[in-house]
Amino acid sequence: MPSSGIDLSPGSAMLKFMKSKIPALCLALFALSLPLGAEEAIEEKVIPTEVSEPPYEIGNLVTQQGHYIELEDGLSINFRIVGNKVRIYWIDADGLIAEPQSSAGTVRFMGSVRGQAYHRVALLSDDAGLGAPGLVLTPHIFNVILNLEQAEGEALDNYTFRYVPAMDRPVDDAEPKGSARY
Repeated sequence: MPSSGIDLSPGSAMLKFMKSKIPALCLALFALSLPLGAEEAIEEKVIPTEVSEPPYEIGNLVTQQGHYIELEDGLSINFRIVGNKVRIYWIDADGLIAEPQSSAGTVRFMGSVRGQAYHRVALLSDDAGLGAPGLVLTPHIFNVILNLEQAEGEALDNYTFRYVPAMDRPVDDAEPKGSARY
């Protein structure tokens, strides 16, 4: 076969050179990304295994109790009545108390409510959640209207749900079914 007159030998040498350098370049980029991943592993959040007792602080593990309202980003609002007082906490995906997303709000109980049906909630002294100073008399069977002020603006976040006496106790309590009296 006659030669075409075009010499490809310099191009083929360059192609062989590039083929040998591509794996080395990929390996170098991979090696540069490793220290970043190692630093992230060091900064990983330590989750406590022991349940905390009130008064709570941000980062404490709390018992599962009350009513949970799911939010985005793995957060949820936990509405609970502890010692006949309203408490509202923000719980992260790991079950730990997160920083409150609101500084004030109102709670209204609908139904056969004994005592005060309207409560104003504000930041607790430890800044871990919201609370109301007034007492909520038993039995705790009512519909709840929860209005929380948004951090940036004058709008309110509104939530409604049913609260029953079983929500007053932590889920982990193992009480015989027949011994509960309301």
